[in-house]
Amino acid sequence: MTTTTLRIAMLTLGLVASSTALAELKIVGSDTLEPFFQNALSQYARGSGAGVQVKADYKGTTQGFRELCEGRATIVPASSKLEGDALARCQQSRTEFIELPIAYDAVVVIAHPSHASMGEIKLVELKTIFTPENGGKVVRWSQVRAGLPDTPLNVVSLDTKSGTTAFFGGKVHGMKGFVRHDAKVSASHQEIAKLVAADPNAIGFISIGALSESKATVWKVPVNFGNGAVVASKESILNDTYAPFSRLLYVYVAKSALQEKNSEVLAFSNWLMERASKLASYEGFVPLTDANYSDNARKLVAK
Repeated sequence: MTTTTLRIAMLTLGLVASSTALAELKIVGSDTLEPFFQNALSQYARGSGAGVQVKADYKGTTQGFRELCEGRATIVPASSKLEGDALARCQQSRTEFIELPIAYDAVVVIAHPSHASMGEIKLVELKTIFTPENGGKVVRWSQVRAGLPDTPLNVVSLDTKSGTTAFFGGKVHGMKGFVRHDAKVSASHQEIAKLVAADPNAIGFISIGALSESKATVWKVPVNFGNGAVVASKESILNDTYAPFSRLLYVYVAKSALQEKNSEVLAFSNWLMERASKLASYEGFVPLTDANYSDNARKLVAK
């Protein structure tokens, strides 16, 4: 998670203007999409975004939704769909928003390379490992599968504010937003990769985009959903063989910010849709079709 406050482009020039004279983007949301947005904002700074003030805080999808519904965020990068309690909160506050799918992602199970001899992991085995109620009970690899080493099982997890945690938990054990009490927890995908790489007994999960950027040496565990082991990849995401663990990523934009005169939020959102495909590919995600991004642009126009 990174919190950033900057005035685009003006930083490098050493210029400071009155904050009231600057347009502002208030971005709060998923750290899964943090590298994507940092890259986008850097490029925006070098072009039409010169002079725009940005406040960005990548502290989780859950917090992003909360601040959107409270009127404190205008753009929310999200690793899950805005629904359930979050949607009810926005409806209660009469907050309207535009939903913009931005890329495909997948949650990748990672383990220390020393466990590669396992070959694969089954969904029922992931349930045994990650079910919150098994904290302090399932504590050795030999309890997961007969024949695995009788060595400690160290579970590593993103925190409960993470949309990735909610997604993975919902798919694996049905308890969204809960983690084992004995798990090592971090808000950062990159930190999860480092923890797993440093611990021969560790297993965790991160975004495929984060894995593509990580320098940590981990084993990308093939998952058997019932029809043979599948490795997370662009191909397995698009052909749906990795479907249980693949997902859409989103950007949510406050309608009120889009409707402002000379809206910088609208300008940036349009700019983003024009470049989303290349940005997604660069950051290790799978782009949507050009038609999808054109649909997003029409949503912004129809605000």
